[in-house]
Amino acid sequence: MVNVNGRLPNLVIAGVSKAGTTSLFHYLGQHPDIGTADVKEVRYFTPLRYGQPLEALDCYTAHFAGCLGTAYALEATPGYYYGGAALARGLDTTLPGARVLVSLRSPIDRCWSWFGFVKSRLRIPKEMSFAEYVDRCARLHALGVDDTVENQPYWGIGGGCYARWWDSWRDTFGDRLKVVMFEELVADPAAVVRGICDWLGLDSAPVADFSFALDNKTEQYRHRTLQKAAVGLNRRGEVFFHQHQSLKRTLRRVYYAANRAPGDPGMSADVRERLADFYRPHNARLAAQLAAVDMALPERWDAR
Repeated sequence: MVNVNGRLPNLVIAGVSKAGTTSLFHYLGQHPDIGTADVKEVRYFTPLRYGQPLEALDCYTAHFAGCLGTAYALEATPGYYYGGAALARGLDTTLPGARVLVSLRSPIDRCWSWFGFVKSRLRIPKEMSFAEYVDRCARLHALGVDDTVENQPYWGIGGGCYARWWDSWRDTFGDRLKVVMFEELVADPAAVVRGICDWLGLDSAPVADFSFALDNKTEQYRHRTLQKAAVGLNRRGEVFFHQHQSLKRTLRRVYYAANRAPGDPGMSADVRERLADFYRPHNARLAAQLAAVDMALPERWDAR
């Protein structure tokens, strides 16, 4: 490994998007033996997903200046998982011995959540319905171009085909790879975090004092100008807000009291059925892959 100045992470949440990675990052960051990057998504290895070179390693270590005295240094970039073999190998080569967490969620629910997220970030038309969104995602997926940078907002369908990348991560990391199910994280976050502590060889007693407040819940907006300003402020203030989570939650409550849109009508039964049909073979393949590591998919994944 190349000699560098500073600390490199040895614990990475590598995926997947809209599966509780923000909450998991903040939960684990409360452990006295786990330090976190100054921002959640450092994205250092993201270029490997698109066949591009990495930046100088010092650009990466700069994010972990506050982790010099902890057993683990953590970052979380959920897009890493979709980089498959190239990204997994690059991460393992750069961070030898690192452990990787992957959080998986029912792909139907993940697709719905991703739709809400990209709409809230002004990356798709505000008036686009979920049915129209699924149509667009399906067309791009059929063409094999939904995973390009320019089409990332329409990664709603493709991003749930988890089996496509599983073997690459499992083959690279073996027992240094641990899977968390979003549904279990929501139902009992303390139990999930204690299990991670045991896997890491850390004392799980401090978990009793953790705050398990929900992070990164997507809300829709009424006024585009206000939302654009809020998104920009959140991006520019990422380091500050990471250090002041309670202030960020307070500001979010105040902001959405003024600019929250009325409730969304939700996913229609027809669209849910369509997505269930699409994901059935992908989920079956993933179930077989996970069975090899004594895991099973939550029953909710088959719900319609």
